[in-house]
Amino acid sequence: SWFMEEGLGCGAGDRDKPLLYVERSGTTQGQRRRTAEVMLENEGFPGLFVARDAVVECYAVGKSTAVVVDVAGGRTTVTPVVDGWVEEGAVLTSGVGGDAMDDKFKEILDGLAIKKHGSPSEPQGVKKGGAAKGEDYYELMCTIMGRQAREMVGKVAEFGFNASDEAHQTLIPQAYKLPDGKEVEIGVERFEAGEMLFGRTCEERSALADSDSNLSSGPVQNLVCDSVFKCERDQQAALLTTVVVAGGGSCTDGLTERLKAEVENIVHTHTPGWRVKVLAPLHPERRVADWLGGSILASLGSFGESWVTKAEYDEHGANIVTRKCP
Repeated sequence: SWFMEEGLGCGAGDRDKPLLYVERSGTTQGQRRRTAEVMLENEGFPGLFVARDAVVECYAVGKSTAVVVDVAGGRTTVTPVVDGWVEEGAVLTSGVGGDAMDDKFKEILDGLAIKKHGSPSEPQGVKKGGAAKGEDYYELMCTIMGRQAREMVGKVAEFGFNASDEAHQTLIPQAYKLPDGKEVEIGVERFEAGEMLFGRTCEERSALADSDSNLSSGPVQNLVCDSVFKCERDQQAALLTTVVVAGGGSCTDGLTERLKAEVENIVHTHTPGWRVKVLAPLHPERRVADWLGGSILASLGSFGESWVTKAEYDEHGANIVTRKCP
């Protein structure tokens, strides 16, 4: 099918090997059973293992118990994982992810460019209203433009951001060259996009949460603590000592340090003895942490027993996936 060949990159010659399929942590058991049906019956794979993204992201840093903060494009998901199994009742999601921060940074670049040059910044080789591939392509290129700037010059403030603080006002502006050749100087504006994740009040985040009742409007540090405290009491301390950060949206300098400080500030108000430790792969590896973790999982010598084979599927039905796949 087109989905297998173009979407997953599995050609006809790959169907004689079992498939490791990584899905989002919030996927329902019904959706997992449907995945098994499609892959084993329709596509003809001899075996299947359906893994949660948070679980394999734990494996990417060598852990099986952690609370995973996945800053993806469209949202940020916080997932507790205990001994390789997702605590499904404690998974929390925010509507703010990397794309919202990238759009915010593009807005900042436009404001600086208008102030200095009289016109907004443009993606290289693309004009608004004139893109051959349409308006959606133009918006995508703008988001990518914001992402590149956020990753190169964006920062997350150490503990709270206030543009009027003397510490921020004395920052030396950093020159940044835009794709269309314009050059701007970025000062305290470099902190604004990161505050969409951590700021205690954020109109953008509240608006996103209002549009979807399944999303939380709280900042990411609140999601981490709320998620951990939904787990059993004897699991909470272990989870807080392994906070794993993954996802391309997390590739902003200072994010892991700020997350640690904010979570400690909440936790230590009632349990001052608990340690908080944040683990994160290097920036390039965070984007593909689930792929790295999946490759580690599949390379384990004992993993061969974990595959759901076609014979097991035929004997037990799709429910076998919920029993064998964490």
